Amino acid sequence: MTKALIPCNPPFGELEKDNLVIQKNIFKKNRDIILSELRCLSGVPEIISQLNQDTVYKIVAAPEGAKLYKNAVGNIKGVFYKDGQIVEHAKFKAFHPSLVKASTAIGSQILLVSIAMQLNRIEKGMSKIINEFHNDRISEIFSGCNQYHQAMTVQNINRQSRLIEHAIQTLNIGIEKTIRSLKMQIEDAPNPQIGFFDNWFTNKSKIAEEKMKMAEESFQASLIGIKTLSECYAILNEPVTAVSVLTKNMSDLKASGIEMAARKARLIKFKTSAPPEAPWKKFLKYEPKFMDEIQSCNSLTNKEFDCIEIEFKPKELLGNKYERM
Repeated sequence: MTKALIPCNPPFGELEKDNLVIQKNIFKKNRDIILSELRCLSGVPEIISQLNQDTVYKIVAAPEGAKLYKNAVGNIKGVFYKDGQIVEHAKFKAFHPSLVKASTAIGSQILLVSIAMQLNRIEKGMSKIINEFHNDRISEIFSGCNQYHQAMTVQNINRQSRLIEHAIQTLNIGIEKTIRSLKMQIEDAPNPQIGFFDNWFTNKSKIAEEKMKMAEESFQASLIGIKTLSECYAILNEPVTAVSVLTKNMSDLKASGIEMAARKARLIKFKTSAPPEAPWKKFLKYEPKFMDEIQSCNSLTNKEFDCIEIEFKPKELLGNKYERM
């Protein structure tokens, strides 16, 4: 089920500090729009004034046929939930388009940041093997990452957006080149099956380690580049482009030979707490989830979702009125 979920707090805890501040500000801006709209909905203040002011509740508005369902008198189907239980039924008058727009923006942002954080976990699980950039392809990815981090320090929104767009262009070029190179690097590594004479005159494990090192660097750089792209598109609120670009990059990365790389990496001697094939296998494990989240982002953009779920504390909606009580 695809839904536009607007939590009380954004689940962005694993982002770098500067990136976290920017993403939180974007989240808050859109969530404030939603809360302002909810305060104006007929019947909502009356219901929430009777609820525990510091308890987190959830308003669920269910669309039907990709449109918010209205009954014969023009009310929107919705309910108030707490801990999975219906607290009150709600009869909302028509949602303003800005509420739906802000809800889908938050939903897309959360999905894109989630993808970035998961890719970051895979990359962090690898040994810190990138000490020097072995070619201009990897350098291009890290140049794009640096451009993105520099953009995060810029206060002017328009200038920041332009710098992020430059970073995206650099990242896309670097990622495409690196994934093409990765495919050749994986193919060049020794076959994972060891024959009877393989280690008589050569050390196949050592050859595999040397050959796979460059592949590991390209793989790691690709993960970092795609992760940064996800954050860029989340900041720019460009889910349509994000879906197209991330789908291509994820598909190209998997098709470069990740399954074969996982098998070939098993030739390498076990030197760390995790086996050499672990990062490759972890990507394969989570890749379907990445693609599902990208598809969910696409569904939100096209307003093809099952419901809008808005977490809130009643005092957030009562605002100044509650503060005066």
